[in-house]
Parts: sequence; structure tokens; C-alpha cells
Amino acid sequence: MKKKRSFWNWLNPLTWIEGLFQILAAVFAPILRFLGMLNPPSAEGCENIQRADVEDAKKLAEEQEAAVDAITRETSPAEVVRAYARADAADRAVMDLSVLGMDEQDWLLRLSDEDLDLLGMSTTAGCARSLKQRQVLPSYAKPQPELEAAEILMTPTDEEVGQAKMDFIATRFRELYLAPGVANPNPRYVPTTVH
Repeated sequence: MKKKRSFWNWLNPLTWIEGLFQILAAVFAPILRFLGMLNPPSAEGCENIQRADVEDAKKLAEEQEAAVDAITRETSPAEVVRAYARADAADRAVMDLSVLGMDEQDWLLRLSDEDLDLLGMSTTAGCARSLKQRQVLPSYAKPQPELEAAEILMTPTDEEVGQAKMDFIATRFRELYLAPGVANPNPRYVPTTVH
């Protein structure tokens, strides 16, 4: 959107010169373009696609699809149940459950959201046991012990507290009372009066 020009802007001679150049460009640009004297429009957005690039992209897509199919074939029914339980409603609708039998699919599809949450938090072995018995029997992984030792915080001594206060005050003093004409390199605390 162009900015509206004020009346005072029309009194500026540069505005008149700019308008004159725009009129000349509008009149002569098609003529120069027709005669081949004007630079062609930019082709920056166009890619130079070679046949080999297209074939490489096709080959890569086929390999990725084959890898996904192989992974799908290798998943066990328990892993499918766990993946289904962890997925949201939109992903569950498009999920392939062909690894499971018809009665197993029926059991899985009739589970409530709470049961699916329990199975989603369960281990793969718990999902396998639940699938075998057609009951939600979750089992959870043991929490991993912390490998790092807890950091022991030390209480600062009176001398350390005093030194920290002195450093803070000295830093604020240097920020607030700079020499006249020197810019504040760290303007976090701005004085209320100008000096």
C-alpha cells in the first residue's frame, strides 16, 4: 500500500522528477522490451532441473517407501498396539493394523481413551500380554537411576556476601555515573536525572 502524499510533498521538485521518470518508464519500457534492449525479467525462481535429478529423486522416494514397508512388516503385533495407543485420534484413523488378526483389531478399536493411555505408557511386553489376554494389563519400565551425583550447594560466608554486595554496588555506580559525554555500554539501569 502506497503512502498518501501530502500537499506539501507536491511542492518538492524531486517528487515531480520521480513522477516524470515513472511516466517515461511506463511509455518506453514496452518498446525497449520489444526491441530486445531491456534486460529480460529475472528467472531467479526457476530451477534448472535435469533428467538425472528427477530420476535420482524418484529412486530416493522408492527406496524410502521400501524402507517404510520393511519396517512395517518387521513390527510385531505388540509394537503396533503400543504405537496405536500412543498416537492421537487423527493418526489412529489412518494407521495400518493389518499385522493384527480381526479379533485383535476389534479388541483394540473398542478400547477407551483411558485404556489406550495406559497401554501407551506401558512397555512392549505389557502390550503383548494385554493383546494376548484381551485385557488392559499395563506394565511400566523401571525408572533409570540418576547417574550424576546431586550438587551440594554451599552457604556463602559473610565475607563472600559482603564482597558480592560491594561488586554489585560498584557496577551500578559505574553505570549511573559515567564521565560526561561517555555512552553507557550497558544501559540496564537508567538514572532518573540527566547529568
